[in-house]
Amino acid sequence: MTGLSLMVALRGLLELVLWLMVGRGVLQVLAGRYSGDNAVIRMFDFLLRPVRACSAWLMPGLAACRRDTVSFVLLLLIWLALGVGKMLVVVS
Repeated sequence: MTGLSLMVALRGLLELVLWLMVGRGVLQVLAGRYSGDNAVIRMFDFLLRPVRACSAWLMPGLAACRRDTVSFVLLLLIWLALGVGKMLVVVS
């Protein structure tokens, strides 16, 4: 697999995870205090379980809500860096 296709695949995976995080956050705001009973939020939690386990392993001292925010920002920065790297590979 070439470097460009690896960048595109990783960027796509990161984009999926970022959209899952955004969707869960928006749905939690909309559901309010009933968010614990929402089946869709439980589905988001199931899909984000590996990401949360990895962030809990990397940042054990942070609270869960801060860990989710830090994870989102770090993944967004990696996604942007992969976009810039892809652009540089395509131009050269």
